[in-house]
Amino acid sequence: MTAAGAHAFQRDDADMTGRRTWGTLRFLVGAACVVIVSWGISAASNVLSLVLFGFLLAYSALPFVKWLMHRFHLRKAAALTLAVGLMGTLAVVLMFLLYENVASVKEKLPIYEEHARDLYQQVAVFLIAHGIDITGVLATRLSSPNEIVRLADQMLPELGSFFSNGLVVVLLGGILLSTIAEDKQRVGARSILIQIQGDVSHYIGAAAATGVLTAIANLVLLAALGVDFPLVWCVLYFFLNFIPNIGFVLSLVPPVFLALLMLGWKKALLVVAGLVLTQLISKYAIGPMFLRKKGVSVSPIEKTLSLLWWGFLLGAAGGILAIPLTLAMKRFIPNFFIENNVATSPSE
Repeated sequence: MTAAGAHAFQRDDADMTGRRTWGTLRFLVGAACVVIVSWGISAASNVLSLVLFGFLLAYSALPFVKWLMHRFHLRKAAALTLAVGLMGTLAVVLMFLLYENVASVKEKLPIYEEHARDLYQQVAVFLIAHGIDITGVLATRLSSPNEIVRLADQMLPELGSFFSNGLVVVLLGGILLSTIAEDKQRVGARSILIQIQGDVSHYIGAAAATGVLTAIANLVLLAALGVDFPLVWCVLYFFLNFIPNIGFVLSLVPPVFLALLMLGWKKALLVVAGLVLTQLISKYAIGPMFLRKKGVSVSPIEKTLSLLWWGFLLGAAGGILAIPLTLAMKRFIPNFFIENNVATSPSE
């Protein structure tokens, strides 16, 4: 090998080593940025959740504003005013009804506690008959007749905070809705925002339509079977419907347990069977139909991973925001890297 060839070989090897080092450095810097951003999101999760819910509400209501403008030939300001007014009125009425129902639960707690004692005693008799003695545990757990009442006293202030946060989200969503509707950003950024808005609003629209239909069916079922406070459990189902995989299980427990306490195990089984049936119809018939119509596709693995990741960062709110945030990131990240590569390609 000549001296020139050896020199060229050494130069190519140095260039390759430099590229590998630069690639490793970029990876480490990117990983550090992800860790820092994730820590910031987790630290500010209480405030950030309200802001994200506001954006979610605004993006979800934006198609309704456009529909009002095209259907009734309204100006943008009039359509925004009408949409925000309807959102606020619906939120206030719904929260008032829910708070009234929740306050009524406290009044019936002594009755529920008495039925719970009877149920525990029946379970104890059954288990003792089969050689399992748990009377000591039951006596310890049920020694204070006011435990459940005290627990309700602790929970009601939290519910009041939930309702007030809901009003803040509605107000913030109205402000963001007017900002998004009047947005006049650069073409590239606006294109990404339009794509994100389309994906999020389509998914939320499909999930909301499915949730409303299923919640109405559940409301009729629970009211027909005589379960107390069916409106509360159906509203709970509607919101938990946005949490993939585990939302339905969480919404199933309260009405079934209440039916078991007040109506017996036969009615409780009917409640389970009815709710599972409506969920199966919703999951495998109504939901996919709306999602295909909207052109939105989310794989089961994406649902699971997004639930774990955003739930870890944002807590309980991350469960509801998981899929919308994942859809937004799926749109934003590829566009970000494409623009970044285009910007850096001339220097390379």
